[in-house]
Amino acid sequence: MVNNIPAGNLQLCAALLFSGSSFCQISKLLDAFKIQGISESCFHKHQAKLLIPTINWQWKIDQDDAIENAIANGAVTLGGDMRADSPGHSAKYGSYTMMDLKANRVIDIQLVQSNEVGNSQRMEKEGFERSLSLLEERGVVVQSLVTDRHTGVQKFMREQKKDIRHFFDPWHMGKGLGKKMDALSKGKGLQDVGLWRKSVVNHLYWSATTSTTGEEVVANWSSVANHIQNIHSHENTLFPSCLHEPLVGDQTRHWLKPSTAACEKFTAILLSPRLLKDMHKISPEYHTSGIECFHSLILKFLPKNVVFSFKGMLCRLQLAAMHYNENAGRSQASTADGDLRYSIVFPKFKHGEFIVRALKSNPTTGYIDKLMELLFHHVVEDPQPYLDFSGQMAVPEKLCAQFIRAEKEEAVSRHRSRFFKNT
Repeated sequence: MVNNIPAGNLQLCAALLFSGSSFCQISKLLDAFKIQGISESCFHKHQAKLLIPTINWQWKIDQDDAIENAIANGAVTLGGDMRADSPGHSAKYGSYTMMDLKANRVIDIQLVQSNEVGNSQRMEKEGFERSLSLLEERGVVVQSLVTDRHTGVQKFMREQKKDIRHFFDPWHMGKGLGKKMDALSKGKGLQDVGLWRKSVVNHLYWSATTSTTGEEVVANWSSVANHIQNIHSHENTLFPSCLHEPLVGDQTRHWLKPSTAACEKFTAILLSPRLLKDMHKISPEYHTSGIECFHSLILKFLPKNVVFSFKGMLCRLQLAAMHYNENAGRSQASTADGDLRYSIVFPKFKHGEFIVRALKSNPTTGYIDKLMELLFHHVVEDPQPYLDFSGQMAVPEKLCAQFIRAEKEEAVSRHRSRFFKNT
């Protein structure tokens, strides 16, 4: 017994939550082994009173450490992006992640519920503002910021944070461009456009990494509109000609003929005014690929087919952040002879093509040991300070509460109208 609580029950509940598992899965496992386990009400009771406050407290300690390290390193380059709990435009929760890109550490997480801001479309801007405001209040000097091309974030940075350099992530820009090319190539007589997808996206990355100014990026990028037509001399003095050698034999491409529908529509996409305007701000060095990796990791702790409460979502996001920060700097795995290990994978975005990826060493879970120590040596003995800290976190009103109130008000109104009508 630990403070009148069966120790085994609490250990099982803690191991279940801290490892990112779900009660349903563990319950099925125990039933399959014919092992008597805890009830669901027991798990939720310990989770609410002991486990969630433990996770909140430990994340505060880790976050303070990450912020102190960022301040010690001087001006910081941040990356931000939002993850919704469900696809489409009807998400309930949106978690905004802010990452220190130089240190590759998650430095802040903001969870926003859609009814706090009116609808799910506004959650990203709200989460971004909260996170940036918190970090600046804590003394973090933000030199530059890398995000996607969210219009609300662009306007906020343009009007209120002019001293911070705002860049756009090349991966998001390449992804959007690739989708437009895929859609165009499905049209009749436009199949040749799809053959240029990989080359054009690679050219976007090359333009970003080899340029020193926004004008040079636009000049390098605009040359691709001529290149696809087998024209390799350009009018722009910043990039007068292609740098490759003459392409002959097997090196030749499926050139697009000028004035054809495929060439005209493809060129309209490549030289669209909005894309050229955003090219001035494409990030030359830092990307948000680390945030995308973190969002993939979140699925282990927060699968999208399971419903969680607001605090349940938040504590599992914090667990995912602790796991990521602990394992972000893992070294590459090696064989017994000392040779580095690699693997061949077929990622979805490659559309059936493979890539060679370096295998990392096995991840560690030292954060679970810290949580267990904090739980059994401090929280169980005197839970009130940790409960008070967890209770200070603002929890929005339930999503259905406003509809319930509206229905009640409508029912009262109908009752009153019938009463006065009868009298």
